[in-house]
Amino acid sequence: MHEEFSVKLWPNKKRRRSEIYNRWKFRGPERGTVNGLLLAVSENTIIGQLGLIPVTLISNGKDYDAQWACDLIVDHDHRKSGVGNKLFKAAMDRDMITLGNNPSPKADVLMTKAGFKPFKCGRLMVFPIDPGKLVNWAVPKKFSSINPVISKIIKPYFKLKKKKFEKVKSDFYICELNDTELLISQRQKNDRNPQIKHDKAFLEWRASGFLNYFPKLKTIMSPKGSYVLYSHFGVNFNLYEWHCADESDFMSMFSYLFRECENDKTEIIQAIANSTDEMKWLAGAGFIKSRNDEKVIYYTKDDPFKDSERFYFTLYDTDLNL
Repeated sequence: MHEEFSVKLWPNKKRRRSEIYNRWKFRGPERGTVNGLLLAVSENTIIGQLGLIPVTLISNGKDYDAQWACDLIVDHDHRKSGVGNKLFKAAMDRDMITLGNNPSPKADVLMTKAGFKPFKCGRLMVFPIDPGKLVNWAVPKKFSSINPVISKIIKPYFKLKKKKFEKVKSDFYICELNDTELLISQRQKNDRNPQIKHDKAFLEWRASGFLNYFPKLKTIMSPKGSYVLYSHFGVNFNLYEWHCADESDFMSMFSYLFRECENDKTEIIQAIANSTDEMKWLAGAGFIKSRNDEKVIYYTKDDPFKDSERFYFTLYDTDLNL
């Protein structure tokens, strides 16, 4: 039934109809019930779904059961029947915190009315290996005819930025996922802000790769304890999680990473800045702020996060890139 529903609603997305993929994405067992995939059923037909990825949220040293809401979709013939509201109510009635990331305008309205609140959050920043992609993204469509000219003008700027880092000697070296797990655990213990717990179970799920659906992440670290988990995803080169002890280690890290982009089809490097220092370092390297702030919203009956400074967000906390 779910396969038929997915073919109808996502005709061009084969993974949406794959049972093995859905069991992995929503962290379910190989057989039996997948608690992270809610289905609305009417007369033996699925008419809507809501994905709920289970995670642990930590804040001030305390663990909270949480779930990322995603993949909300309702059959076209039932879109004004309240099915979406019923799915969200069923999710919110669970004894855990419900999270959302960059909801669509319609979903944002629905979730705000239901009582979701926004976190202050990290900022997505990008470095255009191919400046033409940045221009296409930034320049209004009606001026697209001049995009090649703009691309040619700005290309030397980003090339110089990249070369500056390539001249730096890098102290970073390849390490195992277990090594970064220890460094991440230490960083999270020192940070009291709310964030997703990146423990062994999370990293084995999200960083180890899965068939041809998601690549295994590469891991490097420095003698100072800085680290990054990264991989290509299509034309993007994503820093899924990173932390640098200081600016010199940041320079060393990108000296290594820019070389990783030399012989591939990378068009954009993406990274999240979770502090003013990280934003300053990325901007100095030539990274540009995305057009919109990263948006994370949450729902909980008791609000333990109202005094939080910001939510520490990474590129693999949610279903981004899945």
